[in-house]
Amino acid sequence: PDSFISVVTNDPNYSVSTTVRKRLNRFQGATEAYPDLTFSTRSQQIGDTRAYANTSVGVANLQSRTAHSEEDTDVVRASWTQGFSYALGLFRPVEMTPNISVQQAYYTKDKQGGAERPQGERDVISGQFSTGTDASLKLFRIFPVATNAWGLNLNLLRHVLTPTVSYSYLHRPTVPDDNLSFGVGGGGKSELTFGIENKLQTKRRALARRPPPNAEEAYAPSEAPPPAPPSAEELQGMSSVDVARFLISVPYSLEGHENKRGGRLGDWTFDLELFPWPWLRLESNWTYPSHFVPGSRDRRLTPWNVDLVMVGGAGEPTAEQAPDIQAPATRGQQMGPQLPRGVPLLPQGQWYLGLGHRSANDDKTESIVQFDWRLTKKWQIGTFHRLTWKEVSGGGKRFNNARESQYILTRDLHDWIAELVYRVDR
Repeated sequence: PDSFISVVTNDPNYSVSTTVRKRLNRFQGATEAYPDLTFSTRSQQIGDTRAYANTSVGVANLQSRTAHSEEDTDVVRASWTQGFSYALGLFRPVEMTPNISVQQAYYTKDKQGGAERPQGERDVISGQFSTGTDASLKLFRIFPVATNAWGLNLNLLRHVLTPTVSYSYLHRPTVPDDNLSFGVGGGGKSELTFGIENKLQTKRRALARRPPPNAEEAYAPSEAPPPAPPSAEELQGMSSVDVARFLISVPYSLEGHENKRGGRLGDWTFDLELFPWPWLRLESNWTYPSHFVPGSRDRRLTPWNVDLVMVGGAGEPTAEQAPDIQAPATRGQQMGPQLPRGVPLLPQGQWYLGLGHRSANDDKTESIVQFDWRLTKKWQIGTFHRLTWKEVSGGGKRFNNARESQYILTRDLHDWIAELVYRVDR
């Protein structure tokens, strides 16, 4: 695993993160940092205008180490990014937010090698410009639905329809990333993205537990009169919560980039989220290609994911705000009191259970289980398991393989978090 020290300072107006990473084992390839420092300001309003600005400045001394080799790549990089956005109010009810950003990065040297650059170049500056705009329109209708069947606790239903259009332009960097080590620029693009979001919302009382449905509520006869919608006084003590969300989006590239031609639709993406009860979240997303390779058999969904997240225990945990399922992995520069794998240190007495399934054509099909439980004020336990039903690798296939198991013991040290992980990887 990576060995690093990460220090993060958060303020309502800015954040500072520092990471020092060192390779300890020669048989591993790793990227070392001595250090990697980033200062970022949050988006701030400029005076009393509708304009907003954000800034990010970073300095990094990076070195790429190759396993079992003395060859490495090193560079000192200093970067600066300045962004502006403006909330237009000229096209109501359509909301438009144009934005613009400039990025400059200084490198002590570029990549060395090749007949044209045997020694490389020194003191390289790469610049990049980007701009775009987001436009959206909200349409809604309210339905007088009120029921507590199955403990759903629905007090009115609001259907919100939000079509969106966004344009993004990214100019090619003045120095291609292919000529740089640890380049921060990207390839140029000019792209439109069309989307439409359907959302169902209801009113629920904040910080009030929903009682489980009894037999009379769950199996009420059809002739029983439905409960009346809540009055205006009752609605004042409630807050809006999401019950369901369905998003469809598709990009259209105006010009080609990264060896892809322009003037064509990209892949369709679908995202479905359900929150029938505060303690449960069901989410599924999948991608469907707009174009198929002639003569290929791949005419199905490409990647497909489904996650079921449940939370419970002391307090009022909500699954909507719970993190996604992910394997424990050390990652630096995390905002807030988070474990290295990205799952927050839970409040005392709360637990988290995640069940997931991943599927991709001609690649991998697997199921995962993640469980975390904050036993006491100081201790938390967790486990993560991955079962691969089918895996294609190197022209061969493997079936029904217990791919990975992890057992985690976490100790809260007030200003520090200590974590012991036992991992079995097959």
